Amino acid sequence: MISVRTVKWVSITTLCWFACVVIPTFPAVRVVLSAPLVVHNPTSRGDCCYILASGGAMWERLDAAADLLQMGRVNTLLVMREDAYGQFSFKANASWTRTQWMADYLAWRGIPADRIRWMGQIDELFGTLKEARAVARDLPRHVKSLVIVSSAPHMRRALLAFRRSLPADVAVIPYAATEIENSYELNHPIWLEYLKLLVYYVIA
Repeated sequence: MISVRTVKWVSITTLCWFACVVIPTFPAVRVVLSAPLVVHNPTSRGDCCYILASGGAMWERLDAAADLLQMGRVNTLLVMREDAYGQFSFKANASWTRTQWMADYLAWRGIPADRIRWMGQIDELFGTLKEARAVARDLPRHVKSLVIVSSAPHMRRALLAFRRSLPADVAVIPYAATEIENSYELNHPIWLEYLKLLVYYVIA
């Protein structure tokens, strides 16, 4: 016969699983759970714009940064190189690096090549923090306001890393690439982003 204690623990485990795994699969719930991670200034304007590196979310970030430049809110785009080879380009009849694909995409969006500044590639461990420190090291001295573009759920951690890495006289302005419900990263593990944010509070 199953004991009352066993039934109790099975019930608690099932409820926890339902609350932590099943309920967050609903998009509306994920939007609410992710909302504290989002920091966005819709009127962002600065001397230049840094586009945070990413995988599939890169394209929404490139779109947002291209819009900022086309609207005259920034003068230059800073982009981290990604020199690993990606998809085959039938136009060039060769495999292209992600850097080449990003350059081609920005050109398609009407961004002149001389308005893009490419930065050296970094490794992925604590990637956002290393990006912030690399930007702090290489940022032109005349830049006193930097717009950072990233995906909505990533913005609070990115803002933390950049504000702690850049000199105090450089203003960092957050610009989320899309609304949170339209973000490529909405379906990524939310708990992991909160964990990363906690770690960044300690190490950044």
